[in-house]
Amino acid sequence: MSFFTTNDLVNINFHDYGSAMNPPIILIGGYSSSEVTWFAQIEAFVNAGYRVITHDHRSHGDSQKVDYGLTLHRLAMDLKELIDHLQLKNVILIGHSMGAATIMAYEELFTDENVRAVITEDQAPTFFRSADWLNGQYGKTLTELSSFIDDFPKTRLTQKKLSDTVKRTLGHGMKPFDFKRFRPLLQNVILQDWRAQLTQEKKPHLFFSGGQSPIFPAIHAQAARELQKNPDSECQIFEGCGHILHLEEIEKFNQAVIDFLYKIQKD
Repeated sequence: MSFFTTNDLVNINFHDYGSAMNPPIILIGGYSSSEVTWFAQIEAFVNAGYRVITHDHRSHGDSQKVDYGLTLHRLAMDLKELIDHLQLKNVILIGHSMGAATIMAYEELFTDENVRAVITEDQAPTFFRSADWLNGQYGKTLTELSSFIDDFPKTRLTQKKLSDTVKRTLGHGMKPFDFKRFRPLLQNVILQDWRAQLTQEKKPHLFFSGGQSPIFPAIHAQAARELQKNPDSECQIFEGCGHILHLEEIEKFNQAVIDFLYKIQKD
């Protein structure tokens, strides 16, 4: 276990796997998660020739618990400080749920100049229902989003049965999370709209969505892809999966990531 200290004096837990000579991947978790949720990706990506970094957001996992900086843009600053701490260049950013939104905030603050590629997992650019998003057929009103926050700790995020190995590893590695104390962070997440930012993103972007996600309609991946103009960008829907594709379909997820990165490397 390693730590670095942010410029507002928060100790952030991280792990660094593989050769420092290899292209770096940072795996960025969702709201309430710990870095252990990426355990099934680390070996596969290291074996594919990448350096893999995981970390816990502030107030998550083994990172320091604080009541300040509970915004996406502060999480993005923490990510930037992690990148600077490790002196990483041309990073590949892979974010699940809130981790994907953290990437959008990072690019808004710092652009995608030091980014090689982006991979986002089941995170639409907006939670809100509006006439100019998915034909106004999906999304939630502000009142509905308030109920969503209340219900989130009880929401079953997966649809496919997790293996015993996954359940056992998560059971041993996940850290308690205080949903009430850190509710302001989720409130901040759901108020964001990253559609304009996607039109500014220049690097290849792979958008994943779950066909049976309890959070977003699966079609958000294609709609988000259409906002992003890089010709190498793609979207993939994992039919039958819920919100956590990288645990519900481990081998499929890992291979899709590796194939996408190989493709853009060749281009």
